[in-house]
Amino acid sequence: MAQEYPDQTYYPSSKVRLIIRFEEFEAKESKVKELAPKVPVTLAKGTKSNRAPLDVQEYSDPITGAKQWRLVQRGAPPPIGGPQNQDSSADGLTQVVGGIIPREANLGLNGTRQADTLNVSIRYIDLPIDPRTVRSCAIEFYLGTVKAEDFERGIAGATRGLTFGGNCENPNEPLNLVPDTYTDGNGTLRTNLRFQGWVDKWEADIGDDDEPLARLECRDNTQMLIDQIQPPKCVIASKEELDKGIADFLANFPQFAGLTVEYRPSGIPIPKLEEALSKTSYRPKQGPTPTGGAADKTSVMDYLTDICGSVGHNIRAEGSIIVVQPVRTLYSNEFSGRPDDSFKGRTLPSGKNFDSRHFIYGRNISSLRIERNFGKGKPTNVEVRCYSGEKKTTLVARFPLPGDQVVHPITGDKAEQKWLVWRVSGVKDAKTLRLLAQSVYDTQGRNEMSVSLQTYNLASFGGGNLDPDILDMKAGDPFNVLVHRDEEGETFSAITNLEGMLLVQSRSQAFLKSVGFSDSFASTYAKVYADRGFQSTFRLKSLGITWNVEDGVKLDIQGVNYIAVRAEKLLPKGEELEQGGKTKKDKQQAKKSKDETTAEKSQAATTDKETATSSGSDFGSGSPNAPNMSNWDNSLAPDAVPGQFPSRGASTPWGPR
Repeated sequence: MAQEYPDQTYYPSSKVRLIIRFEEFEAKESKVKELAPKVPVTLAKGTKSNRAPLDVQEYSDPITGAKQWRLVQRGAPPPIGGPQNQDSSADGLTQVVGGIIPREANLGLNGTRQADTLNVSIRYIDLPIDPRTVRSCAIEFYLGTVKAEDFERGIAGATRGLTFGGNCENPNEPLNLVPDTYTDGNGTLRTNLRFQGWVDKWEADIGDDDEPLARLECRDNTQMLIDQIQPPKCVIASKEELDKGIADFLANFPQFAGLTVEYRPSGIPIPKLEEALSKTSYRPKQGPTPTGGAADKTSVMDYLTDICGSVGHNIRAEGSIIVVQPVRTLYSNEFSGRPDDSFKGRTLPSGKNFDSRHFIYGRNISSLRIERNFGKGKPTNVEVRCYSGEKKTTLVARFPLPGDQVVHPITGDKAEQKWLVWRVSGVKDAKTLRLLAQSVYDTQGRNEMSVSLQTYNLASFGGGNLDPDILDMKAGDPFNVLVHRDEEGETFSAITNLEGMLLVQSRSQAFLKSVGFSDSFASTYAKVYADRGFQSTFRLKSLGITWNVEDGVKLDIQGVNYIAVRAEKLLPKGEELEQGGKTKKDKQQAKKSKDETTAEKSQAATTDKETATSSGSDFGSGSPNAPNMSNWDNSLAPDAVPGQFPSRGASTPWGPR
């Protein structure tokens, strides 16, 4: 069971693993030429050539059980791991350098629409390699924490081999260096691997004044799909399920060996392109053609994004896995979380259950910024139009449905209804067109509310050094943002003190009138604020991780969402994607019961606050009593142990400062 607010001293550690392919300067008749495809890949045609260099094998993930399609070298045993695990070659020019401690690293997990990036600075003495000798380079970045006792023993010279035996992974690494994997307190095997990708730029900075450095600029495996030009006659099979069709398509390219294609979430039907797209959108017996009329300039990633987007899906790279997923399921609460997410919820000693990660201003947040977008990011009605050559008419789908469409009230007794018109081609199925409209609606509207926070803690509330679950977060993961307030003692800040005053309607109205607002304004705002339904649940949009060998780790978390109680909209009966066997009616009834219970608790909490008044400030820090925390939708957060607010220096690579 997690502690309410455990010790927030962290022992972070990071390392880099490089897989380097050196130049073949003197090897004029290099065996590399023998390995190259005999026919240029640009001449590939159809869905999967008989001469394709790769085979597609069905595979089941040993941890999550998800069905996957793995790309393997034809006639060779299945590879262990992804492209970054292809760490040897017959000519000996592929070599591995591991266990490198970077001086600085900036990791950007940039969401579902951009490749993740990594910028690393390494002391030149730790990587004394001239970049002119390097042909290509793959990279893996590891970041995590170590036990306090392992840190001390590692500093004293203990290695993994001396401690656990020579058969353990990386036996020559010291114990204070982060391991590749570890087993957490729940007995779950977890990884410290945070990034897999390729070096785009290698710079050796050898100056006179500063310490010589090697600087690497990297992108994740999305780079492989971006750098490969789409062959104009090579397409995705329309008769195969989408994930299998994509895997067959990628098998035409030898550099994709080791990649895996996975459809998420499990338990929902996987579409076939022939069921959604018209025959005129693809060549006979083949798949849809690239859009834009410039196939020779289209990358494989552009092509896959176009095709998946035409049926309301997103495609992205997560490590060595190419994930295909309906946009709706990425952010909707109707679907279970990622099966590979290490966070399975927490139960605190107070009895409070957390189903998602929590961040609490005044406890594990160093800075917080909240925004609301009144322009392009707000939920807007969507109209998708597609001309059907078969029916000689334009198909139109609108979302939300009539009677449930978004209305934007403006000042006075007026309201407007805005529409975003989205034009596509090749879609013949009305159901697919509505699903696409819903995907556009969700993608656009989720940016209405945004939150940006910084923290030096590697675990969400209730976790500590041995459970750095924030590092495991990925795009779409839900998290809650709460505000901590003490009922006695010194004022924590002017903001929380003022907010606390405004929470009590009578005091809020009096305060606003005292600073010059009119009676009508003060009364209206006090009522709205006291009856608040603030959005406290957000979805991860991006995560920035900054590592410094001296200062430790800083996390920048960006979250987005819309006001779910108003903006969450559904497709017609029978068309909404479902998972787990429950009908939509069952889920709506369960949500209604939960909302009613939350409303009762909220009303009780508001009543308690209105009766407990007048003895000075209600909010502060340093109280000898266990403080009370409430979030922005009035649901109560757990009590926290006072006097343990984390200092900036608590997260250092070498222990407490």
